Order: sequence, then C-alpha cells, then structure tokens
Amino acid sequence: MKPGLLLSALLSASLLAACGGGGSSNPAPVSNTPTPSNPPTPETPTGPEPRPSNVTAPFADYGTVLNILPPGQDDIGGVANLSADIPGLGDLLSTLFDDLVAETGLVPALSKEPHFDDQLGLYDALVRSEPGLTDDQLGDYFKAAPLLAPEAGNWESEQTLDAAGYQVDIKRDNFGVPHIFGESRRDALFGVGYVTAADRLFLLDVLRRAGRGELSRFLGPADFSFDEDIAVNAPYREEDRTTMIANTIARFGDDGAQVFDDATNYVAGLNQYVADARSGLLQVPVEYVALGVQLEPFVIEDVVAIATLIQGIFAGGGGNEHNNVLLLQALEAQTGSKEIACDLWKDLRHGTDPESSVTTTTSFATQSPPTLPDICPLSGELAGQFPGAVMFDAGSFQTFDPLSHEPCGRPGQPECPEALGNAPALPGTGVVGGLVDTVGDLLGGILSLSFLDDGGQALSQQWASLTRQLPALWTRKDTLTEQQQQQAMQRIAAIETGIQGLRDGFPSVMSNALLLNAEHSASGQPLAVFGPQTSYFVPQLLLEMAVHGGDINTRGMTFTGLPYVVIGRGPDFAWSATSGSSDLTDVRVVQRCEPAEPPAHGEGGYQVNGQCQPFDVIDEQWVARWNLASSTDPEAVGQNEAVTRRVIRTEEYGPVIGFATVSGMPVAVTRQRSTYFAELDTALPFLQASRNDVHDVESFYDVFHNTTGSFNWFYIDDRDIAFFHSGDYPQRANGIHPELPSWGNGQYDWNGFIPQQAHPQASNPDRGYLASWNNRPARDWWAADAHAPYGSAHRNDILDVRLQQLVQEGSVTRARMVEAMGDAATVDLRGQEIVPAALALLASAPVTGDQDSAIRLMQDWVGNGALRRDRDGDGNYDEEAAVALMDAWYPLMIDILLPQITAVEDVDGRNLSLMGRDNKPGAGGSAYNNGYYGYLERVLEQAAGNSASPYRALRCADSDDLATCRSALANSLNQAIEQLGGIASMDSWNVDESQDQIQHRAIGLATVPAIHWQNRPTFQQVVEFTGHR
Repeated sequence: MKPGLLLSALLSASLLAACGGGGSSNPAPVSNTPTPSNPPTPETPTGPEPRPSNVTAPFADYGTVLNILPPGQDDIGGVANLSADIPGLGDLLSTLFDDLVAETGLVPALSKEPHFDDQLGLYDALVRSEPGLTDDQLGDYFKAAPLLAPEAGNWESEQTLDAAGYQVDIKRDNFGVPHIFGESRRDALFGVGYVTAADRLFLLDVLRRAGRGELSRFLGPADFSFDEDIAVNAPYREEDRTTMIANTIARFGDDGAQVFDDATNYVAGLNQYVADARSGLLQVPVEYVALGVQLEPFVIEDVVAIATLIQGIFAGGGGNEHNNVLLLQALEAQTGSKEIACDLWKDLRHGTDPESSVTTTTSFATQSPPTLPDICPLSGELAGQFPGAVMFDAGSFQTFDPLSHEPCGRPGQPECPEALGNAPALPGTGVVGGLVDTVGDLLGGILSLSFLDDGGQALSQQWASLTRQLPALWTRKDTLTEQQQQQAMQRIAAIETGIQGLRDGFPSVMSNALLLNAEHSASGQPLAVFGPQTSYFVPQLLLEMAVHGGDINTRGMTFTGLPYVVIGRGPDFAWSATSGSSDLTDVRVVQRCEPAEPPAHGEGGYQVNGQCQPFDVIDEQWVARWNLASSTDPEAVGQNEAVTRRVIRTEEYGPVIGFATVSGMPVAVTRQRSTYFAELDTALPFLQASRNDVHDVESFYDVFHNTTGSFNWFYIDDRDIAFFHSGDYPQRANGIHPELPSWGNGQYDWNGFIPQQAHPQASNPDRGYLASWNNRPARDWWAADAHAPYGSAHRNDILDVRLQQLVQEGSVTRARMVEAMGDAATVDLRGQEIVPAALALLASAPVTGDQDSAIRLMQDWVGNGALRRDRDGDGNYDEEAAVALMDAWYPLMIDILLPQITAVEDVDGRNLSLMGRDNKPGAGGSAYNNGYYGYLERVLEQAAGNSASPYRALRCADSDDLATCRSALANSLNQAIEQLGGIASMDSWNVDESQDQIQHRAIGLATVPAIHWQNRPTFQQVVEFTGHR
C-alpha cells in the first residue's frame, strides 16, 4: 500500500467529518460503497480530543473472575513438536538450523515455550471432575483473572519497552499472560501490539492473508477455502480497506479518530517486534523458516482484513434467500402441489417456531418486516402483494465461483503468474527428481528454503550460498534409521493436514452463556459462566491480556490481530457474546444490460434507477507456491498453482454470487450485507468497553448496540445480569418478502437500520436466568431467511433445563454453575430431546425382547443425563453401549422417518436441505447447533398426539397413521441393533472415542495432544462481583 493512498483516503474522512460526520452517539449512515477511483489529495486527519480517565481507584478489582484459554499463552512449539517421538531428528534439525538458518537474519525458536500448553490440562480435567464441585476446587480447572497493579509482585518476567517514542512495561504472570502498563493510552496500545506479535506472530501473518482472501499466496496450494470464502463474501481491493479506515473516522467523530490512533499505535507495536525479530534480536516461530515465507511489516489495513474475517465468519446472518427459491421449486416438482410444497417449506424453515428455545421470553416483533408473510411464494398472488420479491426461472440458477486455480510451471502447463513464480518455495525438495523418498529429501528442502517472492532476490542469493554447504552436512541424515526416517516423513507430511480445509475448522456460530439472577445465588450477587466457542487451534485464535494505560483498564481475550479486548472484564463488570445469526444480509437480483460504453472487462452492466451501470470487476492473479504446508504426495511435490480471482461487484448491492433468468430475462444474483464496506465500524463498542464506558445495564445497552455484526451480548455486575442482541438490521422497503430474493433496481432499497429499542434485550428476567447457545434471541423474532435450527429441539434446551433446576435449588455457588455447564458440555442433545419421544411412542404397543432390552438401556442413559462422558478416564464412555446405540439409531431414524426431507438432499447434485443432518461431536468441539433434531422430535410427538405445535405437512414416515410411524420407528431400532451385532453382544457395543476428541488444528508445525470432547467455550470466564464503582 502506498503511503499517499492511505493519506488521501484519510483526507476524505476529514472532509466528511467537517461536513457533518457525527460523533459516536449519532453515527452517519453506513454507505457500503466501493472506493472512488480518484481519491482526493493527501492530508492527515486531526486526532481525538484529550479525554480524562474514568473516575475509579487505580487497578480496582471488585470481584472474583476466573478464566481459561487452552492450550496456552505462548505460540511457539519449536522443532520439538515436529520431531517428537522420533529419536535423533530433533538434534539433527537443531544442528542444521544452527549451522545455516541463523545466517538469514531470522532466528527460529527450536524449543517449546513454557506456556505453550499449560492451560490444556486444566481445561481437559473438568470433564473428569466428580459431582459436588466446590468453589475452592475451581482452581483445578480455571486460573484466576484479576486486575493487578504493576507492583503486585510475583511476576514471572518483566520487560520495559522504550522505543519509537513509546514507553510501556510488560509483566507476565505465572501463566505467561501479559499485563501491559503504559503511562498513556498510546503507550498501552503499543504494548498490545508488541505482545500480540510476541505471542501470535505466525498466526497474525496467516490471518491477515486469510482476511484478504490471499492465504494461498502465503501458505501455498495446501488450502483455498479461505480464499474462496472471501472472494464470495468480502472481496475488496487494498484501497477499499484504506477507505474503510477513513469512513470509520468520518462516521464516529472523536471516537473514530481514537480508533485510528489506537490502530496506529497497535501496528507500531507489532512492527517494533518485527523489526527486532528481523534484526536477529528475537526468536521467531520456526514456521517462517520451515515453510519459506517472509516476515513483513504490518499496516493498519491488516487490522481491517482480520476484522473482515471475524465479521464474515462469526457476525453474519441471512443472505441465502436464493436457496429458498431452489427448495420451493424442488418441493413443488416432488409433491406436484404448490400448496403442499409451501407448507412443507414452512415446516422446514422453523421461521417462528413457538416451541423454540429463546433467550428472552419477551416478544420482539420488531424486525423489518415485523412478521413473516403467510402467503405461498409459489402462488399467483406473490407479485401483487410483494412486487419486490423475485422467483427466478426453475433450473436457471447457476452459482458463480470467483476463484479458480490450476497447476502451473511444469512442462506442458501454463507459466505461473508473477516473477519467479515457477519456482516452489522449497526448490530443494525433489522438484528436479520429482519425488520425495526419504526424510532426508524433506530436510534438504528445509535447508534450501528460497524466499523467491518478488523483491526477495537478496535472500535468495543468500540461501544459494548456504546450500553449497549441504554436501558436507548431508551425511548427518544417516544418523536416522530407515524407520525413523519414515516416521519423520509422516510427521512432516502431517503439516498439510492442519492447513488443508482451514476455513472449515472455523465455526460459523459460536459460544454459550449461563447467567443467574442475584436472588438465586448463595452470595446474593449474580453469577455468570460464559465465553466464545471458537473451535480449537494451535496456537489459539484468541489471545489473553490485561491492559492498563490512560483511560484503559481491562482484561480478557482478543481475536488475534485486533487491538482491543473483545470479551472480558473491567473493574466491576464482565461481558461476553454468542453469535446471533439474525438477518442482516439480503440476496438481490439485478437485471443485466450492456452499457452504452461497454467496459473492458466484458461483463457488461446492470439496471439501477433506470440506468445501465457497469459492473465493477476485480481481476487478479497470483501463484500459490508449493511448500511443506502443501501435499507431500510424490506427484504433488513442487507443484505450484496459478490462482485467478475474478470478482464481479455492484456498487449498491454487493458482489455477484450467481446468474439466472426471470421470465427469460438474464439477471445477476448478488448478496447485500449491511456490514459490507464497513468492517472496521464494529471497533467502536470495544473502544468504549476498554475505557469502562460501561457501568450499568443501560450503558451496556448503549455501548454494545454499536456492534454492527449479529451477536448476543451478555453483561454482569454485582447487581444485574443483562442481554442485548446487536446488529445492523436493515429497514426494508415495502413490497419485499424477507425470505425471498428482492429486486436490486433502486426501487426497494434499505432505509437505514432498526433502532436500539427494537433489538431483543432483557435484564434480570423473571424466570431467574439468561441462557444462550446460538438459539433464537426472543419470542416473535423471526429466523434469518434460510436459517432452520430454531425448532423444538435446540442445544440451548440443554442449558435451559439445568438453569431451571438451579433456580429451583437456590443458594447457587460459582462451582454449581460450573458443574451445570460442565454437564451440559457432554450432553448428547439427541438423547435428551429425541429419545424420550421415541421411547414413549414405542411403549404405545408391545415390544420384542430385543427391543425391550434396548429401550431399558436408553431409559437409563437418558435418566442419567444422556452424557457422552468418560469420567474415569479409561478411554471408554461411561455408558458406552447407549452412546453406540444412539449413534447407530439416529441416521436410521432420519432415513426411515423423514423421507420428505431426504428427498431434497440430492436434487440434480444439490443438497437443498436447509441444514445438515447432524452436527455431531468432533475435533472442533462445538456440536448439536443444527441438525434434524427438531424435525424428529416433533414428528414423533405429533404421531402420538402430543405436539402443541404440529407441522403443516411434515409427517413421521410421510404418514398421519400412528401405527405406520411406530412401525417405522421400531424398524429403525431393529436395524440399529442388528448393525451393532445384536442384543447378545450389547456388552461389546463400543464407540471410537477418538473420533469425538477435540483436536487442536495446527496453524503451522506445532501440535498438542487430543483431549476429551467437551461442547463448551474455548475461552471461558467464571464471574461473581461483590462491589461497584
């Protein structure tokens, strides 16, 4: 990024502010438009006005807060992780690195840092805790998280940074958590940047490239999932990110200028660490050497790129109206009836299911529109009642994929783009021979790393001189036996596993929260156990710190690459979040046309406000160069890929996601997201929380209403608990059907966003608690267009039943709250919600002996909580046979009881079901967020005549007959028993627990052991305050 470009965009911000860009209380409307082609002349904006610190005792701490964030604070596993369990390999690698790598100027860390995984054991141990947990035992599973003064003592390490005009003290506690102390806010933010680089340097690099949709440019062809995701949902040029910075300054006045200052100081801290590392003063993660990637300075646009990643993954909702069209058309074709098709679609949607779990029982029919229409979209009345709605022609929709890649650089293949693009990042790993036969070849590749990106000629020459020493060194590889070489080969080849499908490791929704009113606790103060559920990585995506300086006084976690604590605590309050998934994205349909002056890109244009506007096309190419993160299959070694990103965008309605016809007319289908081109705006609430603008429920509402993404926010102090559902939810024009695509022609544009009071919110609810696990936020708040999990069975039911029990018990302690959460973390939702209905239906008629044995087995399991728990640590679930039967029975229930749904799982190669069958336990931890759970529970209850809210058209075994449903259910049970080997072998029914275990996905070379499956937050706080400012 050229400096002048940033300055020119910032001048634009200054001008906008001078012309009425407001402060944080009245931000200007979001423009969501691309960068002008000719930015104005450069000028630096004015900084924020000086602001006094909030009045509070320095480093005051008014309560007890515990937390946990596995595996640990440090990010460096060193070569020891690469060579673990392979005698001799670690010594060989260390010797070779000592001889060669230091000469590059980057000093790789070869040994594991002390706090790399020291919280993993605490986290894992909770699942084996015995019933009757007490407060004084919580230290076995969590660490204390106080706000400490600099003179608190007992610091494990202390460091003073006095550089580039900043002065900050960084003191680390016995878990390596940095406590940052600056005289001023700018000093503190500099320290935040420095410790972020110290603790997550390689991850920072991965995330800033992933947020740009260019991860393959950095890590090679191992994975394109992030690049594909960003190309579809957040395709920006670099100047667009610069403009977003300027827009944030303009929209939020002094607070906007403060965000810019904070980001500037944060990036300065990052770059101080980078400068020290590049000069050889600090060790860097070994990935930089082993993968052949460069360590480059950071810019503010990197913060925008990472914010884009978070907004796109965790903060979205809606934007799938076109899938409803496809599903409706498929259902009509299958049923032969428009009416039945519409009824079945509404059943599958769960748009406003009266039995769905909600965080507040207060009605919020406040979206735009307030309610979902009853009209059948397939009827002839649609156009008259909803002229802005679009149903494209059946069979005409084609997905547009803006990212493609193909092999390049070898004989018979096209040339790779960019200078030196034909050379892989590891030219010594068998490119000439084409094979990697032994670990020696791979080690040779590590030793002959080539920084051949454009501009890397000097380093390339340096490596060339170093590799001339290889022949003398290479005899050392013979110190490894053939078996050890093979083991090492497998270990190094496993590196690619952590990188491949990396985007899939990121959950689309996250987190849970349990909060209890004061009157039900033993102390008379509210209690909370909450945190974000962001899957598991090495190093973790999240990073903990305590920050003090100027008006900042906070501790908690941030998402790596952001300058603020995002979830955490102040002196007398704490907050957390869960993903909201509400509808802030609409699919638009634009009519294609040919402008009078056809654009050079050849994609033509679209009609808006009576004019033919040219599409904006981003056309880019780069090379994804092979390295050790890529496939080590012999044919793939050294194979580069040419990547092409061709994005088609509209100025008003976002990027194109597909093409179709409407009554034969060619159209483009786009996705309009309210946070598009406003990714950085969501920094505002974290700026405000960091300086403790939050001091009670109302101020909590005011601050977190400024969050632009869809989240549920939770608050606790010594008196109150509260909840607020945030997001820029559009005010839609009349004539739009919120579940269907709408015309993007200027006639049906949004008119701002719904006001603060329209957002679901609650404090100290009458039922005594708040619970959230990515469920529906409030009664009468409809689910986003194609979001279907809000049925009668949802994982938040697991929390509801436990919190209801705690309210009945009374005198609840922190430990009792943790125990309830820990139990919930091992519950099989299918056992809690579906099995009771199934057993009741089976009991309505005589059963066979085998069925009776299976029924009694499942009754006992359900009575004990339906847990997937290995409390004694013997490697088997405590009720292994029941878990095995559940796993076998559930998919057979679906196949036999839900033929109306399975029929849409493959329609011309497309799965049109609105959600997956089963979100089962696995490596990412999070489970049971979506699946056919509600469908099965309700059709079973419906067949038995026990459903309070029966479906319109969905039936058990596609029949209204009780006997037919029961027979089908019994058949599914019989098949499950047979699949497991019969009742006689029940004692040997087993589950491969390793398939459920949490596996920390490696972003780099380091690994940690698998741990017992738990469905709980990655970072988690246990909170009880006893005083207030």
